[in-house]
Formats: sequence, structure tokens, C-alpha cells
Amino acid sequence: MSHTYKPVAQEFRAMLAALAARKSYVRIQFFSDIHEFFTRNAIVKGLYFKGEEEYLELLTGEQVRLDRIVRVGDIPAPGYDDDYFKCDVVK
Repeated sequence: MSHTYKPVAQEFRAMLAALAARKSYVRIQFFSDIHEFFTRNAIVKGLYFKGEEEYLELLTGEQVRLDRIVRVGDIPAPGYDDDYFKCDVVK
């Protein structure tokens, strides 16, 4: 996985900012810096910059770089689509 930060689409960032403003409880899926896949259910605390990189902070204290987010709730992040999650669908 690339370590160079790639800004996310403004629409996706705006959705994350709205979740943070409401302190929403969400399911978030993301990759770690060593490409481990994680799923967390947590309250979104806020967004912040660390240098050139932007992060989503969860109330758990975890900080997720925005370009490593794969899905929030049922909404795929830019670059992913519903086909990516076929094995994760609960019927």
C-alpha cells in the first residue's frame, strides 16, 4: 500500500465531516498502514490534519487516515464499489 497521502473526494470528506458534527455511531472499515483490514463500530469524534494528511478520529482514540477508509456504514469510499464487499453482505 502506498504511504503517500491521496486526498479523498470532497463529497466523501463532507459526509465524514457531517458524521463528526453529529457525533454519529457508525461502522467503519479501513486498512492499516501495513494493509490489515479492520472493522470498527464507534462514534466519530472529528476530522483533523497532521501535516499534509487528514485523519478521522474515533471516540475509541483510533485515528484513521482518510485515504485508507474503505467504507462507512453502507457507503463505499471513492475507489470502492459494492462488488468489493460481496463477502461482507448480511442477508
